Amino acid sequence: MATLAISKVRGVFYGWWIVLAGLISLSMSSGLFNNGFGFYFEPMRKEFGWSRTVLSGAVSLSRLESGFLGPIEGYFIQRFGPRIVMATGVVIFGIGFIMLSLVDSVAMFYISFLFLALGTTLSGWTPMTASVNNWFRRNRAKAIGMAMLGLGLGGVLYSPFVARSVDKWGWETTALFSGIIIMAVGLPISRLMRYSPEPYGYLPDGESPGAADGSQKKGAKKASKGQATVEKDFTVKEALRTRSFWLMSIGHSMALVMISALSLHLVPYLESDLGFSRGRAAQVVMMVAGVNMSFQFIGGFLGDRYPKNYLAMATMIGHGTGALLLATADSFGQVLAAGVVHGMAWGVRGPVLTSMRGEYFGRKSFAMIMGFSSVVMMVGQVIGPIFAGFMADHYSYSSALYVISGCAAVGAILFFFLRSPQPKAIVSNPSNEKT
Repeated sequence: MATLAISKVRGVFYGWWIVLAGLISLSMSSGLFNNGFGFYFEPMRKEFGWSRTVLSGAVSLSRLESGFLGPIEGYFIQRFGPRIVMATGVVIFGIGFIMLSLVDSVAMFYISFLFLALGTTLSGWTPMTASVNNWFRRNRAKAIGMAMLGLGLGGVLYSPFVARSVDKWGWETTALFSGIIIMAVGLPISRLMRYSPEPYGYLPDGESPGAADGSQKKGAKKASKGQATVEKDFTVKEALRTRSFWLMSIGHSMALVMISALSLHLVPYLESDLGFSRGRAAQVVMMVAGVNMSFQFIGGFLGDRYPKNYLAMATMIGHGTGALLLATADSFGQVLAAGVVHGMAWGVRGPVLTSMRGEYFGRKSFAMIMGFSSVVMMVGQVIGPIFAGFMADHYSYSSALYVISGCAAVGAILFFFLRSPQPKAIVSNPSNEKT
């Protein structure tokens, strides 16, 4: 309750402090691991003589682990709260990097990646989305978009540091210091997390109970005209029975084929196939991250104003276009154009899909519904890295990018047919409505 008193003195709704904590946490997971590991790829491949498929396999295996653990992570957040889960994830994440610094075999490499993947999920994405979804309703997409600025900010801030550190001190030292930074920053940040506003005397968006009553009366008038104004909280079983859950999850998985493939293979592709220096590759990663960061913010505002399924469809078209531009790139300018289109699509899609899941299925079981969604989304995360690595070993990165653009087209079609499962008029009898 002490933290709530501080937020009141400063006149800031506590939900925005949770958004800030999520932003910082996501910046570390994105900058040091998701985008950052690309700079380890070629040095480790050359030092150990491992194939791209072997290196990619560790990433795919780690995504498999985090996907299957998604429902369990959701249960832990609802049972123990995001603060404990996030702090545990920070420790696991830091240990994963320390283990990576000691790698001398394929087995040790794979084990360290399992720790890294579990740590990134528990320390950032899962507790952040569950908490922000509960603390906001009217401003949900905006709040999630602001927290997800961390994904782009991490690429901008950490990519040059990781690239220079690997060049100057080696990948082992870089991994060791990354683990120390994660725990030094992440553990204090985790203390800001809270699961829902009601125990602290708040309602979503900072409304007071009196204001909420007024909103409900207005909502009742709108409901009489057939407009839904109050969310139905779906249980996990109810959500799994809807067509919307599967269309959204599979469509999201199609997007993650490209995200997971490029997060690992963009730097190796630029270095090995296009002949870029590591510094030049870092510039491309920073540019993609910067565009992503800018459009996370824009995506949050768009998601609160326009139909989210059509916005998601447009972002999938953007992902596919970016993949085609990258596959045919023969100049630095075309690579930058591909990065801008991909970064725009990535930035808008993130807050739109995450807030849409909350809008479609409500607040009460969001963490576990998100966890079950991650099992489906995991398929794209597993396939993307290892498929791109296999294609690079046996054919070319360009061949992989052509196939990935086709996956984006499938995702666009799925989102076109996606509709909300929420009843059209929930507030049909306001006098009996539960508050």
